[in-house]
Amino acid sequence: MSVPIFSAYSGLPFWGQMLHGVHFVLCSFALLAACIPLLTEKGSVEHKFGGIVYLPISMLAMALSTYLAWQESSLVLFSFNAFCFYLLLSGWRAAHSQTAPQLIDWFIPAALFTLAVIVSIDSCLHDRGPRTMYLMFFAVNAFYLSWRDYQYLKGRTRFEKYKIFVGSLGHDYAKPGAWLARHIAGMVGSVIANLSVIVLTLLPLSLHWLWPVTLLLAGAYIAAKEHEKKLRARRAIATVLQPRFRATPAKPVDDVRRAA
Repeated sequence: MSVPIFSAYSGLPFWGQMLHGVHFVLCSFALLAACIPLLTEKGSVEHKFGGIVYLPISMLAMALSTYLAWQESSLVLFSFNAFCFYLLLSGWRAAHSQTAPQLIDWFIPAALFTLAVIVSIDSCLHDRGPRTMYLMFFAVNAFYLSWRDYQYLKGRTRFEKYKIFVGSLGHDYAKPGAWLARHIAGMVGSVIANLSVIVLTLLPLSLHWLWPVTLLLAGAYIAAKEHEKKLRARRAIATVLQPRFRATPAKPVDDVRRAA
């Protein structure tokens, strides 16, 4: 017996298909809940309410996905779920970075580092073909992210301890941008993970390659637009800072032009 909409899981037993169906429904509800904070003003009551609803649904969906990965003995899927958990939890905790780090803040990079060690050892002991390359790529990224977060948390701890002396210096940890970028990156990353489950479930298996290509193209387009925006801002600032009058007109240097 199979569920028609989940043709990708037609080879699984009925209860396996039902668990994947529940996972699909949870991801769909999480995506709907994410529309509230995405479309409302940051810091508003609606934004916070949407986040409160989105967080537990996403955690439940990822917990179920982790169980499915364990049931199917898929280390790749388990690692992907761990990375999604990292994005969700780090994005959530970034909104609480105005205070000293709590135990959960230290637990997130520690758990990611531990998983990276386990994945690295397993990849060295077992050859899984192309999947080994994916696992090593995950391990390298996990090592980097856990080390980066450790350094960030250590800096936050030092700042909270001595902020009475350095508060007037405008330290980076006290600026809104220091946590806002991390919050947006983590939450948007977890939203994309939920959206990936929906898209890859509905797309035929032969068209799954379209989704990562679409994400890469969208990321490149956004990065190009952000770079263009920064260049325009720099030009505008440079124009404002230029002196309105010159003592002598600027003289072109032909020798430098020829040399170039």
